[in-house]
Amino acid sequence: GIRAEHKEPHESLTMAATATNPLDTAAQPPREFMKRTRACFRCKLVKTHEQFFEEGCDNCAFFQMIDDRDRVVECTTPSYSGVVSVIDPKSSWTAKWLRLGKMVPGCYALEINDDIPEGIQAEIEERMEGRR
Repeated sequence: GIRAEHKEPHESLTMAATATNPLDTAAQPPREFMKRTRACFRCKLVKTHEQFFEEGCDNCAFFQMIDDRDRVVECTTPSYSGVVSVIDPKSSWTAKWLRLGKMVPGCYALEINDDIPEGIQAEIEERMEGRR
């Protein structure tokens, strides 16, 4: 008989991906959604506490959360509403409407339901002034 060659489904996807694929720079989606997810106070990226601890925020590296659990708690909040997954921020009208057009592909909170701590707000404002 004829034998069909079996390929793993992700192999063909990997080969099809190019350097211009927006998903090449995508933030890892949260590993679990029900508990322990947090949203970045500045960009609203949603990840687990562990992901922020291991990888930091993909949009806000200046927060320097990697390997600093206290910093993760300061710069993120578990109190947010709704989530939108953005695959191609540059061409998505939803991403532009939510002001996520310049962010990496990933999962984002629609709304933060927590006051941004004063120190973190000052860091964000300082960062924004430096870009003008």
